[in-house]
Amino acid sequence: MTKEKKRSYHSRMVAFLKIIITLLLTALMLAIAYGFYRTWKTGWSEDYDRFQQGMVPSVMPEGLWKGTALGLGEVSWKGKKFFKSGTGINLVGEEEKFPFRFSKEMSIKDGKKEVIRLDYNQPENPFWLRFIVDEMVSTGENQFLGIVYIKVIPWLPFRMGYFTLTK
Repeated sequence: MTKEKKRSYHSRMVAFLKIIITLLLTALMLAIAYGFYRTWKTGWSEDYDRFQQGMVPSVMPEGLWKGTALGLGEVSWKGKKFFKSGTGINLVGEEEKFPFRFSKEMSIKDGKKEVIRLDYNQPENPFWLRFIVDEMVSTGENQFLGIVYIKVIPWLPFRMGYFTLTK
């Protein structure tokens, strides 16, 4: 290969890498902008006010709880099953999938509200699910309201939506 051809090849590779990097940065910026939008939009919801008024019950949830994803229409997620061990699993269609650990914690959003946190960062879960954190509070007898967060940037969780659980 001549020097001229090597330079031409090198300049094409540099241009190609610049395009790839620009596309990746654009996708990242769009994802972050969408996260800010969802957090802003869900913050103006009546559900946000209900969540702020909710409390962590003295007894942690146990057993099968029927779920509803608010504002998403028909989804395959049907609820959650909680165990005394502080673990649980989601009910998706006819399957039990996506295990989690749960405990009383302070909210990842502001650190001021006590919540029940459901942590999906478990080895059995797919990579993309490990960034999800649910928080829930009791809004009445046998009723929970939850928030779904995506935590890609550790200090900046994005609120994506709400769900309810009923016994």
